[in-house]
Amino acid sequence: TTMLDIPKNGKQKCIDEAYRIGDKQNQKTNVKAIMSSWAIWEETSAYNGLLDIIITQISISLSPLYDSMYEYVLTNAWTAIYKEGHYTQPHTHWIAQTSFVYYVKADVGSSPLIFDKSDLHVAPCDGLLVVFPSYLEHSVPVHRGEDRICLAGNLGAVRKSNA
Repeated sequence: TTMLDIPKNGKQKCIDEAYRIGDKQNQKTNVKAIMSSWAIWEETSAYNGLLDIIITQISISLSPLYDSMYEYVLTNAWTAIYKEGHYTQPHTHWIAQTSFVYYVKADVGSSPLIFDKSDLHVAPCDGLLVVFPSYLEHSVPVHRGEDRICLAGNLGAVRKSNA
């Protein structure tokens, strides 16, 4: 986990866009909340700068694990707005290598990110980036309180074109 210092106006733009986009999945995924499409960058450019920051942060943090011949590439990303009673069923992102959740808006007491096969619960807060291997099963219990908004996604390591 790490905190990202995103300017308040940029964060507000992301919040506004999440509400504007609304629910594209009709709760047919593991996320039983208001969820955008899997390719948020096709719906709006509001998240592009934030996604670039996240990808750079992950690449810097995990670069020792991969040969310099590889780079991280975003495979999908989506927003989720958790209102009172929303939750996420236990699942993995088995097809990806690395997953992330960035909390755009999360008040004290927001539902945690739970890694189901361990004792790890991550309490969300504004600006927190959580990066984890995609094979880890995770979930979110029933949400209570103010809306909780996150940007989540998956990355894959691919061979650099000049390598």
